[in-house]
Amino acid sequence: MKRFCTAAVCFFIVLSLWAKSLPVSGSFDWMRAQSVASGIRLKDFTYNKPRPLKVYAVRIDLAHPDIYLVTNQRDKDWGQAMPDYPQMKIQTRRTRVYDFMQSYQRSGQDMRLAVNASPWRPWTKPFTHKYAGSIGLMVSNGTVVALPKKRTVPALVVRKNGKVELIKFKEGDKTSDIQLALSGFEIVLQDGKQVCNNKIVLHPRTFYGLSRDGSKLYLVIADGRQKDYSEGMALCEGARFLKYLGADDGINMDGGGSTTLVTGSNGKAEVVNTPPGAGQADKKDKYKYTRKVANSLGVCLRKKQK
Repeated sequence: MKRFCTAAVCFFIVLSLWAKSLPVSGSFDWMRAQSVASGIRLKDFTYNKPRPLKVYAVRIDLAHPDIYLVTNQRDKDWGQAMPDYPQMKIQTRRTRVYDFMQSYQRSGQDMRLAVNASPWRPWTKPFTHKYAGSIGLMVSNGTVVALPKKRTVPALVVRKNGKVELIKFKEGDKTSDIQLALSGFEIVLQDGKQVCNNKIVLHPRTFYGLSRDGSKLYLVIADGRQKDYSEGMALCEGARFLKYLGADDGINMDGGGSTTLVTGSNGKAEVVNTPPGAGQADKKDKYKYTRKVANSLGVCLRKKQK
């Protein structure tokens, strides 16, 4: 009888969590999504149950011959002590995702989409430090920017041979064959199965996912902390959403006020999602509410030779 009651209690707990969780199942038809550029599709989702939620999903065709991925370069003062936080060394200069895209556009590269990436430190009051450190793993254009110390981090990795992977990287692992790498917080989807806890802890979220064959990169950007518009997403909701989109593996990247999605073309850029604090009244000026982050992931198109 005791065993039965325990099982029943567990069943009702699971049922209760499921009722509070985002109802996502099956697989998404990407023909319903908007084409941002050749090989890049974007779709927005609006939910009212179990809570108000706005989600943006992106699929990037990594096999497309004109698509390549980039990130920020390490700062010119890399390795020096931070002037405003001297106990930590400089790795990158914090930059808004929007400004990251604009800088690439000004350099002549055709960046069409950008999203925030890795968590970083310091994150202490007044939260306005100029530089970022303790990023985890970061490689930009073959140059190592950050390595994890005494820990293992999940990361999106682009090999120099073009292969794209989501891996676990630990101190001492080689980087000589890595072209680009960006680490996140934790793995939430592995081999098509959730590997996260079922707690309903809501925040704005950014997730990266990869198809089983490594040919498609998926991004999930969920707005949050905005009552009656979008209250946020839980970790396992992100895992299920990645699987719904077509991913087999996925990681949780930096989120909260860092969560930012930007699209652009012809030298112009636009913030797509609504960061916390912006609210609906300020949607036309969302840029000023976006956070300066440690790094971003950019999706560029190779320009045709005339």
